[in-house]
Amino acid sequence: MASMELALAALRSADPGEKPNISLVARTYGVSQSGLYKRFHGITGSKEEHYNTQRILTTSQSKALIKWINQLTERGLPPTNSMLANFAREISGKEPGKNWATRWLKAHSDKVISRFSTGLDVDRKRADSALKYALYFALIGRKIEQYNLGPEQIYNMDEKGFMLGVTTKRKRIFTRRKYEQGGYKQHLQDGNREWITTIGCICANGTALAPSLIYMAKSGHIQDSWLQDFDSQVQRCFFAASESGWTNNDIGYRWLVDVFDKETKSQASRGWRLLILDGHGSHVTMKFIEYCDSNRILLAIFPAHATHTLQPLDVALFSPLSNAYTKQLDDFINDSQGFTRLTKRDFFRLFWASWNEVFTSKNINSAFATTGLYPFNPDIVIKNLTRKSPAGHPQVNPELQLSLKMIGDGLRRLETVSQLSTKLILLENENQGLKRALINAKKPKGKKQPLLLGLPSEQDGGALFMSPSKVQQARDIISQKNEQAAQEQARKDDRKLQQQLTKQAKEAKKAEKAQIQQEKREQREREAAEKQQLKDEQELAKLAGLQLQTDVISTPKASKSSKKQASKQAPPKAPLEADSKDDGVVVTTNRRGRAIRPPARFRD
Repeated sequence: MASMELALAALRSADPGEKPNISLVARTYGVSQSGLYKRFHGITGSKEEHYNTQRILTTSQSKALIKWINQLTERGLPPTNSMLANFAREISGKEPGKNWATRWLKAHSDKVISRFSTGLDVDRKRADSALKYALYFALIGRKIEQYNLGPEQIYNMDEKGFMLGVTTKRKRIFTRRKYEQGGYKQHLQDGNREWITTIGCICANGTALAPSLIYMAKSGHIQDSWLQDFDSQVQRCFFAASESGWTNNDIGYRWLVDVFDKETKSQASRGWRLLILDGHGSHVTMKFIEYCDSNRILLAIFPAHATHTLQPLDVALFSPLSNAYTKQLDDFINDSQGFTRLTKRDFFRLFWASWNEVFTSKNINSAFATTGLYPFNPDIVIKNLTRKSPAGHPQVNPELQLSLKMIGDGLRRLETVSQLSTKLILLENENQGLKRALINAKKPKGKKQPLLLGLPSEQDGGALFMSPSKVQQARDIISQKNEQAAQEQARKDDRKLQQQLTKQAKEAKKAEKAQIQQEKREQREREAAEKQQLKDEQELAKLAGLQLQTDVISTPKASKSSKKQASKQAPPKAPLEADSKDDGVVVTTNRRGRAIRPPARFRD
């Protein structure tokens, strides 16, 4: 490397008018001639320059990030690897690799450290967890006391995913004979694996924020048909869409601004709000944290891998929500008998019933109490870490066994009429289910139309949460557009009808004109035929005259000798004298003996 730099320095030190001798310099310093040529002409750079261009963060950016991590640590929010990758993405605009955070930490090990858990004995692990949880509760306790937070100011937020047509694992009842035959060990499920995520947020006063649903859509737009069962006047829910159906940095930020802040600001009045959540990358970004700082929102992050114990939503609500949705899905499949498929337009109806069943004030209060957050009692959680599980299993009561046997004997003695009655009831239930499924299948699907109020802000990556009022506004806009489209279509149809009538009138006029022209054409043809006939007759007459003339000319004349003899025998002509006839007309003859009569006008 030093030889290459020396060679470059030698080339650059040459006089401006002198042509550099790259070959000589390369031999002198023992470097590659082609490499020196490329470096000298700027085709390639040094390895250090190449490394700098490939790095996600520059040196100054890394220093700024270290300073930011120090501030977060002081506030009790040390970032995770995924959060670190998010910060780098926001700072540089580049996408970090899978192992970027680990390499960055290693490169800056003199400024930052990362600690991972290692294999421990069970007792040591429990003790370590107890210490970790104690530190967590100490932080929460300080925040509650410092900012004088009441139950209406403490919130827990997390997300839960639903695979649209897949049920959770549940116990099923089979007949022993069919089960032992094999092939009957699975239950029927719809199988639609489209993903929909709900963001839930509950308050320590026993209330819950309106749920937010994130649909999977490549276009990023909510379709009106998906919300066919949503009544914006009665139900309160927020809607968004992403390509994966999961949250991302932009959607997480928009949830904070459009849902959490707006829904809780009036309840917290001018006080602070404590929002406790996990360290998921989409939940905690620099933009997310800065908005919380400027809007009196305190952030607390659960310890890693501890949400199943410390998070109220995970402990008491999300699992029952999954079970309730599975029950709704089973009812849907049973009603339809597998004949109709579950689609995104059916999801909201099933989800909303499940949500209302689980997210009750009683369950929410129990979730906060069980996790020691409100009433604030860390001992409820910490003491469970050293609790020993009871040994053995309870024995079945013999009296209960006898009762079950007697019930079984009684059931076996049921009469045939009772069996038929039961079968009839089951068939009626099945019929009712099929009727409900048929009614649902016959619902007008309508054309898919995106619910849009306007173009989402590009600075948030196009993310947008639609509140019930926005959904209604979007529906009103669609209704207006549909009405305008219907009116425009009616105008088009009217114009088309007028054009058709005009066309028909033109065609009728054209046909009438064609008829007149045809009649004139036929008249001309008749006149031409008559004229041709007359012409033919005249031609025939002319030909007859010519034939007669030809016949006359072709008749043989008398010989001169016969004429002379006749002239000798003829009597001498009398002198031309006027002959008189009885009618008083003077008749004269010419030299050939023909009579000449004067015209009538000269006779008097």
